[in-house]
Amino acid sequence: MHNNDDTPGPALRRRGLLGWAAAVGLGAPGAAMTAPTTFTNPVLPGVEAGDPFVVQHEGRYYLTATFDPEGGLWVYSSSTLSDWRQAERRKVWTPEPGGPRSQMIWAPELHQLDGRWYLYFTAADGVDANHRHYVLEAEHPMGPYVDRGRVHAAHERYAIDGSVLRLADGRLYWMYADSGLWIAPMSSPTRASGPGVRIVTGEHDWERGWHQVNGRWQKQTDAFWIEAPQALQPVHRGSSRTFVVYSAGHTAAVYYLGLLELTGSDPLNPKSWTKHPHPVFSPTERVFAPGHNSFTRSPDGTEDWLVYHAKDQNAGDASGRTMRIQRFGWTPDGRPDFGPAIASGVPQRKPAGEA
Repeated sequence: MHNNDDTPGPALRRRGLLGWAAAVGLGAPGAAMTAPTTFTNPVLPGVEAGDPFVVQHEGRYYLTATFDPEGGLWVYSSSTLSDWRQAERRKVWTPEPGGPRSQMIWAPELHQLDGRWYLYFTAADGVDANHRHYVLEAEHPMGPYVDRGRVHAAHERYAIDGSVLRLADGRLYWMYADSGLWIAPMSSPTRASGPGVRIVTGEHDWERGWHQVNGRWQKQTDAFWIEAPQALQPVHRGSSRTFVVYSAGHTAAVYYLGLLELTGSDPLNPKSWTKHPHPVFSPTERVFAPGHNSFTRSPDGTEDWLVYHAKDQNAGDASGRTMRIQRFGWTPDGRPDFGPAIASGVPQRKPAGEA
């Protein structure tokens, strides 16, 4: 059973408005102002931020997302995880006009590997089928970056949502989406070597794609859609397990998070992966299309946090996605427990150690 102390319950309702004001630091009229102890989603309000990816480094958080799909890549830097409105913002890459990666620039991710920073992204020339993966390299997450070109030339067809998996023994793997989830070995942080192997295909009803019929979103009966693999390795909890969380459904309609676990020794063997049959994070009556996540930790390192995009309305296309965060726990048998998606405007306790 998930115990989420950030969701308002009977105790919060009993305290009433004055109790809530005290909790967030408003106080009574004339009282000394104190720093608020809570925040609300979205943490970057009013900004399109699909596919948010956050990494913590030397006391700061760095964010990249699908901010500018027709213009390039941006990196944000913030001292806090729960409020990005005053973050430093820097455009670190602009595509060549009319080139093979000049449009539809999606799902960037920022990884530190062997002391260097790598910014992976997917882009095309305006034709969806031409999406490929690219990578930039830098000494610092805010750049400047050097262009390192294509990541996986052996996968010469549509591919999106690339991410890196590093195992405890140092082996590197490239994960990505193309009618399922794929994985390929990496010879370096900038190159996947050899053909990939598809390790997951859609099979459950909640993994089906969605399309619009007469202006309304309907589940596809003949197609599945799963994407956005993200590694989750709870080594800080003394665990040697490797999970991969992925997104399923449609980022503009109904979206879920699914869970894989590496239960064999060879990640390139599909039989080494075990898929949980049920979604581990789902839409609610107030949170639509939650997914395409990343993971980070509180400033003091004691809490795990889920970073994801979601919408406040189940309408239109992929627009309206904003960046949300919430802390998560773990089940007694060691799996991540994300709990229900917390709606916009609901107070949550700030990450532990955040000023």
